[in-house]
Amino acid sequence: MSHSQNRTYQYPKINVPTKSLVVADLKSDKMDGQIAACVLQGIVNKQSPEKIYVINTYCYDNKGGGPNQAQVSERFLTELYFDVSREINAIGNDPERPGFSGLIHRFGKYIKGLIIWDPRLEQATIEAATTIAGQTDGIVVSPEMAGKLASEFPIIVDLQEFGFHSNIECLNWLLTHWMTGANKDFAFTWSHITLDDKSWGAANKDYVVANQLFTYYLNITDEAEKEYYEKVLKHYAPGTPILGWTDERWSDALFMKLGYFMVPYISAENITVHASFPSTTGRALQPVPAPVYDNGVYISFFIADGDNLLHSMVYEPDLIMATQRAGTIPISWVINPGLIDLAPRLFDWYKKRAPNDELLAMVSDGHPSSDRFAAFEYYCNFAAGYMRRAGILTMKQMEESEAIAWRIQPYMMNSGYAGICPKGIGPYEYHMDGETFHIGSVKMNDDPNTIRKLIKDAPDKGPLFLNVFAGTAVKDVPLIVETIAAQLSAGETGENKRYFFLRSVDLAATYRKWKRLE
Repeated sequence: MSHSQNRTYQYPKINVPTKSLVVADLKSDKMDGQIAACVLQGIVNKQSPEKIYVINTYCYDNKGGGPNQAQVSERFLTELYFDVSREINAIGNDPERPGFSGLIHRFGKYIKGLIIWDPRLEQATIEAATTIAGQTDGIVVSPEMAGKLASEFPIIVDLQEFGFHSNIECLNWLLTHWMTGANKDFAFTWSHITLDDKSWGAANKDYVVANQLFTYYLNITDEAEKEYYEKVLKHYAPGTPILGWTDERWSDALFMKLGYFMVPYISAENITVHASFPSTTGRALQPVPAPVYDNGVYISFFIADGDNLLHSMVYEPDLIMATQRAGTIPISWVINPGLIDLAPRLFDWYKKRAPNDELLAMVSDGHPSSDRFAAFEYYCNFAAGYMRRAGILTMKQMEESEAIAWRIQPYMMNSGYAGICPKGIGPYEYHMDGETFHIGSVKMNDDPNTIRKLIKDAPDKGPLFLNVFAGTAVKDVPLIVETIAAQLSAGETGENKRYFFLRSVDLAATYRKWKRLE
């Protein structure tokens, strides 16, 4: 077992700062060209101040792919990097991979050779090739691409020659030959890297390669392959974050049992650019309690699933730029606080573009089980450190949220999730855990009657506190929230309620005021 001797509580940065950007549009590239381009991006960006910046990569998980995708990277050039010189890279001579072939012409000197995957075992060998790329500075190519590039670059590894028959066979070979040189501070796993229109894309490969992460593919829905994760993860210290993705319906419970946690990293482009800028910090909000009335209804609306970098770095910024809201009702945006290292300019942008809203921290999808204490302690320290540095007072955590609340003591713990797989506690179960206001949630369903029914069914008299999951940032949720808030405030015949719409911190402050705790 090989563990890092010095545990880190910070996502890896890119040590060479960005001086200029070379923008590569990959919209017209086949998937194998996008994979090669993002691998090359990682090789170049870890060592050059002139960095590759990609736009228009494909990901089926991003709203079904195609024209429906939320593409923000081109707008970030103006929103985040207006002061950085840039140029559009010329397209190359390969009509099926114009973006990638243009990059080869400009950055070919950084390439040490070719790593060829095996189409007979596509997902496993693409990930194996990506692991090798991080340690050799070779680019990951399909056999077809290798045929065009073999005269220019030597072949480092041709995975076709091994004739792997299964994902486990490929992974065993990879562990034997390439785990020793991998980064052990962070783990990685990836699914859905195919060449068809259902592919989840290559956008994360730059960061994986630049940081020498060990990436592999297992089918977690297969019982034998699911159990094989333990053989991989034993190479990492308890509590190590697992970036990337594998299906949460199986992975949450598995990783929790094994003592690890997954940070979903899907379709977020250019982290090797974002993370090359100096890390930032945040200043904690000053909680402002509302007046307390026995007939008061105090509501906080939040937008989830910001632990997933696709939401924190793509969906939510896209919505903030596009929403038609008036700004009268505050929103608590769930984001990954790791943005202070991974995308510091984006974190600062949030505070400027939504100054009356709140950032609410969600560190991961799941967490190590509390009975795996070393792993659980690492997770809590990791989360608390990022919240403190980001100046975020509120946290979202579903399972074992009381154990985490007692360990971290955030100002508020949002412990409900009423989405596709309900977890956590219910809407009326709010209470104090030491210094933490702990509250569940209810899903809004874009309908004021959902909330009205909760009010009518409330088990106790006196003020009512509700934490409402407004949805994810795939449509104009803030505008819907304003519409519903107006309908609630208008009241119904015979209703005697006073409505207050608050940020999460203010909801917590109002509860404390009612309980005379502050």
